[in-house]
Amino acid sequence: MEFRILGPVELWSSGQRHDLGQAKTRLVLAILLMTPGRPVTVESLVHKVWGDGPPPKARDSLYSHVARLRGSLNGTVHLRRHAGAYLLETDPENIDYHRFLKLRAQARESETTEHALRLYREADALHRGEALTGLTGSWAEQTREKIEGEVLDSRIERIELEIQHGQKPEDSAELVELVNKFPFREKLVELHMRRLCHEGRPTEALNAYNRARQELRELGTEPNPALQELHLRVLKNDPTLLPAPRKEAAPNTLPRDKQTFTGRTAELDQLVGFQARRDTVTVLAIDGMAGVGKTALAVHLAHRLTGDYPDGQLYLDLHGHDAQNDAMDPATALDRLLRDLGIPGKLVPNGLDGRAAMWRAELARRKVLILLDNAARHDQISDLLPGTPGSLVVITSRRRLAGLDDVHSLSLNVLPPEDGAVLLRRVAGPGRAFQEEGVASVVRLCGHLPLAIQLVGSRLKNRAAWDAADIAELLSRTRRRLPAIKAGNREITAAFELSFHALDERLKQAFWRLGLHPGADLTPESASALLDTSLTETEEILDEFVDHHLIDEPRKGRYRFHDLIREYALLLSDREPEASRTEVLGRAFDHYLLTADAADRLLYPYRARDPIEVPGSSPRVVEFSDTDQAHSWLEAELNNLVLVAHHATGHGWAKHAALLAYVLSRHLDLWGHWIEGATLHERAMVTWHELDDRPGLARAMTDLSVARWQTGQYDEALHLATEALEIQRTAADQKAVSYLLDHIGLVHWRHSEFDVAFGYFNQALSLRRAIGDRHGQADSLNHIAFIHSHRGNHLWAAECLWEAFGMCQEDADLRGQQVTMNNIGDVEISLGHYDKALRHYQQAASFDPHMGPQSEAIWLNNVANAYQGMGRYTDALEFYRKSFKGYQRIGDRGHEAGILNDIGSCYMRMGRSREALIHHQKAANISIEISDHYQEIVSLRSIGTIYRNTKKHEIALRFFKKALDLARSIGEIHQEARILDEMGSTLTPARETKQAE
Repeated sequence: MEFRILGPVELWSSGQRHDLGQAKTRLVLAILLMTPGRPVTVESLVHKVWGDGPPPKARDSLYSHVARLRGSLNGTVHLRRHAGAYLLETDPENIDYHRFLKLRAQARESETTEHALRLYREADALHRGEALTGLTGSWAEQTREKIEGEVLDSRIERIELEIQHGQKPEDSAELVELVNKFPFREKLVELHMRRLCHEGRPTEALNAYNRARQELRELGTEPNPALQELHLRVLKNDPTLLPAPRKEAAPNTLPRDKQTFTGRTAELDQLVGFQARRDTVTVLAIDGMAGVGKTALAVHLAHRLTGDYPDGQLYLDLHGHDAQNDAMDPATALDRLLRDLGIPGKLVPNGLDGRAAMWRAELARRKVLILLDNAARHDQISDLLPGTPGSLVVITSRRRLAGLDDVHSLSLNVLPPEDGAVLLRRVAGPGRAFQEEGVASVVRLCGHLPLAIQLVGSRLKNRAAWDAADIAELLSRTRRRLPAIKAGNREITAAFELSFHALDERLKQAFWRLGLHPGADLTPESASALLDTSLTETEEILDEFVDHHLIDEPRKGRYRFHDLIREYALLLSDREPEASRTEVLGRAFDHYLLTADAADRLLYPYRARDPIEVPGSSPRVVEFSDTDQAHSWLEAELNNLVLVAHHATGHGWAKHAALLAYVLSRHLDLWGHWIEGATLHERAMVTWHELDDRPGLARAMTDLSVARWQTGQYDEALHLATEALEIQRTAADQKAVSYLLDHIGLVHWRHSEFDVAFGYFNQALSLRRAIGDRHGQADSLNHIAFIHSHRGNHLWAAECLWEAFGMCQEDADLRGQQVTMNNIGDVEISLGHYDKALRHYQQAASFDPHMGPQSEAIWLNNVANAYQGMGRYTDALEFYRKSFKGYQRIGDRGHEAGILNDIGSCYMRMGRSREALIHHQKAANISIEISDHYQEIVSLRSIGTIYRNTKKHEIALRFFKKALDLARSIGEIHQEARILDEMGSTLTPARETKQAE
């Protein structure tokens, strides 16, 4: 677990950032991180967090922030409370600020310049922007000022050491930047003047002094004596200001390390760890997609490790992906490397073998760092590797170099959002106050790709009037982002084109075809449909793309384009004939529609439906051997199926989308995807209406009605179902008519209109018996049992349910057995047989492993009811909470109200009236919102009982009276009887109290 302060306050574990929520929580963490292992009193924390005027309940707020922190920590870090104080127990090495202090102290004590400079640079690399970013208050401001001062002092010490020992970087941009940022820091001016003198530029050194003196005089002061003395020495051409003569320097052809380099801490640590061994030839290979920052990381690493390889640091671009140059052959590469190492050209052998032998012999007596950039393939570099330990080779490539043995490989991913934001700010330049939301949007629209962020940042840098939000708006409003991601004559598409042109013709065709895929990710089966190739050939193509980093495989068997790479593929597809694009999309739509239909028929064999047929050649359909495979495919592909349906609607395949919505309707309903389903069914209604397909329209209206019913929109559900019923009666589709009668009954049942619901359920049952629909009969019997239970006729309800269960058994309908056995358990609850009910629930769970989220939540709710009846309240509350979360996830408002009442009942039995009242009030609010009169009655009756138990008889009677009126209005006899009993119990003590007075 790693903590970061030198920038935004963050907590990282296993390379993943933890969201700590509120800024105050991050502030508490920062305070504790400044003194790890040492207690900080509660009073001190309150003062540092809120200053001199803390809010009235500051301590309570502090405890909640501490609790949130504890929830984010793992077992290696402990936040302890001790004697009115908190202390964070962790190794200071886990905190970047304390690592920084340690590295700086080690650098000051180091015996060698190279080692000291390396330590200073490691310390500098930990600074990722302004310390404690985003935190406010006097403590944060003072601490930030202190830390930033220490960071600046460390950089000054490192620069002074570089100048003293003749360590001259490629340019003095860093020092110039610091002088401009801190013009009154005279030590910086002094170092700047000395560096200019070392570089033979005394006139510029005098100009720098004059500028500093002028700025200081404006403040009413003069340069300090040290700076004045240096000025005199420059005027006298003091020879000691020139760099001391040095022995011939080792060759160094590395490109300069970018000042804007950002992040990659974990990757750098991993690479540094790989190169630590000295008993083998160390080869590090960094691969990744175009623009991900491979070269920047490799160059940064090489500069960081320069001191470990004193005999030279060599850089060679192998032009593996270069529009102007062919890939460099090994012989030419060796000639360049040998000459860079100092071998005269006339001594370099002519042939590859001779050059390779000389290269290995030279490296055998040296410690050299070799950076081979932009490799095309493994055979391009195998002859360039050392034969003996001691040197380090770093390779970058857009391809995975699987052909190289004994190589430490690192596949580079895009930047985390936080590092992407830091990079954008650095590239755009200091002093730009961008809103965090705008920066985050730009980084996201750039796909977190470093090159894209660099280009967009450069555009911002050159447009002082622009804000990050302006670039974000530009990127989001265009149909394609790629043309807008550019700076000057540099465009992001140029990087992608180099990768594309390296492909053979077969892969080029496959690339744009896969780019047309309308879903979030690909499988070999869906890719096979797009490419019209065999599964074996498709898998080979996908492997090639993975090796080229043109596609990623985040999970086994599932492939995904980076956003910008996919846009590039779409850009290429625009150049293809429209007929070709239509053919590719058609194969994809056919694949998803027919495979979904096959899975649906296997999972839900009792649905009434016509066969799905598509014109053209035989489509590619996944074959399922059992229901487990069908269920797994539907769950894995559901997001894609929804996206495919939306895409088909907008691209001339509306009928495919409408059919797909119908095929998926049962699965979407059972697994609680009602919002997604409603959108698909609404669009399907429009399509069937435009096609003048009345049965299709009725099916879509039915499916939408079910989705509306599940989300508590009962009036619209009833309207849709009634219209669909008229259409199906006209079409004489008796099975559809019986289904709609039963569904309308369910809508009235949820509306607490039990008599009306009972009538519809009986009509549905009669029709289903007439047409021999046994599965439908079982459903209707289950629903009729609901009404009997509401009326208190529990034995009749049980009779209906056992008849339904027998039908499901005979038909081997596991799902039907599960639902019915669960409902039998409910009857036993009503009869007070809690042990027997629990056994029924446990038996129900064993029937079908594919219990949907709504069914699972209902099952958990029912088990909790049994536990409550048995007096096992703690177990009941645990199951209630799990069930409630399930209802919330799928948006089942009706059941939410019911379980809130159940939880309230449990708390009331436990004597916790306050918690009970809160839950019943919440249930009442939801019930009123969705017009669920039954649950509203239960809520009102329960609230009345709570007030009666607390001797507030008048208030209790008001709630009982309201509940009674509502129960009588819907014919809820069982609840009416309970309310009257409660009212009687309330009136008797109320009268006794009044008489006593």
